[in-house]
Amino acid sequence: MEKRCMCGSCILIEKGRTLLLFHKKLEKWMYPGGHVDEGELPHECAIRETMEETGIEAELLNPYGRGWKKIDDSDAIDLPIPLSVIYETVKYSVGIHMHFDMVYLGRPSGLKKGIGDSESQDLEWFKEEEIDSLDTFSNVKLVIHRAFEVEYRNFK
Repeated sequence: MEKRCMCGSCILIEKGRTLLLFHKKLEKWMYPGGHVDEGELPHECAIRETMEETGIEAELLNPYGRGWKKIDDSDAIDLPIPLSVIYETVKYSVGIHMHFDMVYLGRPSGLKKGIGDSESQDLEWFKEEEIDSLDTFSNVKLVIHRAFEVEYRNFK
């Protein structure tokens, strides 16, 4: 049975490394993320899932750089811009999920307490040159490399 899901994810980068978790169900290294809850926006999901899965508060970054004006009035709110939007097929034992994944670029901004939930069994910081040798999906590697490129170009 195919299920369509909106997702929010976050690639955290700090000191030239990205934090990945080893996902128990998928048995792959992944950046934190998950399904958007009812009433939640994708960027809120990315922040919540990062905290739940890693114990780290995330500050989302604009992939176009620091200079942007935020709209916030009664008719429009300027939401954080995803680094990438991925449409992906995720095969679980209970069925197939089609994920519309809003992947955000972020950096740690607060609390650091370690693994936060039961979906992951390990957390580790990786340098960009280590990404291609990890046991993960090709789209995950592609988006992580994109995150390093954007972070290096805009936030050094």
